Amino acid sequence: MPLPGGLWHNDQCYREFGFRPLTGAVELAVSEASQFVGTRPEAVTDLLQASLGHLGGLEPDTVLIDTLSVGDRHFLTTRLFAWLGKDEAWFTVDCQACNAHFDFPLRFSSLPVKPAGPSYPFCETILGAGTFKWRVPNGADQKVLALLPENADTVRVLLQHCLVEGKTAAGGVALDRLIADLTDLEIAQVEAALEGQAPEVATLAQATCPGCFRVNMIQIDPFLYLNAPFQGISTDVHRIASVYHWSEAEILSLPSQRRQRYLDLIDRERGATTPP
Repeated sequence: MPLPGGLWHNDQCYREFGFRPLTGAVELAVSEASQFVGTRPEAVTDLLQASLGHLGGLEPDTVLIDTLSVGDRHFLTTRLFAWLGKDEAWFTVDCQACNAHFDFPLRFSSLPVKPAGPSYPFCETILGAGTFKWRVPNGADQKVLALLPENADTVRVLLQHCLVEGKTAAGGVALDRLIADLTDLEIAQVEAALEGQAPEVATLAQATCPGCFRVNMIQIDPFLYLNAPFQGISTDVHRIASVYHWSEAEILSLPSQRRQRYLDLIDRERGATTPP
C-alpha cells in the first residue's frame, strides 16, 4: 500500500515504501528507538529510521523521514505495528451515556485514511496582504513545535515554517511580520487550505456500549505502542545462546519466524510444550 501523501523530494513525490526484513536486529533497533527519551517527534523519526527499508527507493535517513507529512508519519507508524504483529489493541473506556466500563478491540490498520489533495504537498491562499503558497506540516515542523515554551504562539510559528512563497502588495515587508499580522479569520483560511491537501489517519473510533448500546466516539493514539514494542528480544537471545552457543549477532540476524521456531524447539526439548 502506498503512502497516502508521499515524500516530496527534488520536486518529485515518492509514494512507495517498504520495511526492512524482520530480523532480531531490526526488532532490537525498533525497541531501542521506542525508548527514546527526547520529544515524541524525535522518537517517531528514530522508530521509522530503524524499521524502514526504503522510501520511494531512497535510503530513509533522518532528513527524509522528517520531510514526511504528519499524516504520512502517522500512517507509517500504524502500518509498522501491524508489520510487527501488534496491529490489534484492546481499549477500556467509560460509556459517555451510562458511565459503564467496557472493552473493545481495534485494529490500527483499519483506521480510515484520507489521501492527500491534488496539489499536495502545497496549497495557495489569497489573503489581505497578497497571495501565499504553503506546504503541509511535516516531521521537522513537529520537532520545532515540541521544543517551544508553553506560552509560544505555536500556530504562527508553524505557519512561518510552512510558508514557501509570498507575493505581497506591500513590497519590502518581511513575511514573518505579515504572518504576525494575520487575523484569526485568515489563519483559519490557511489552516483549512492546508487540511484540504494534507493526508490524515483517523484518530477517532466508534465503540458501542454493550449495556446501553450508545455509540461512543473514542480518541485513539496512533503511537500507543511507542514505549516498548519488543521488550522480549534480549530474553530470546539469552535463551538461544544458552542452548546453541551462537553469538548475539548470529541470533539477531535470524528472521523472526525462524528465531521463534528455535525457541519452540527449546521449549519442546525441555517439556514446556507438546509437539503437534
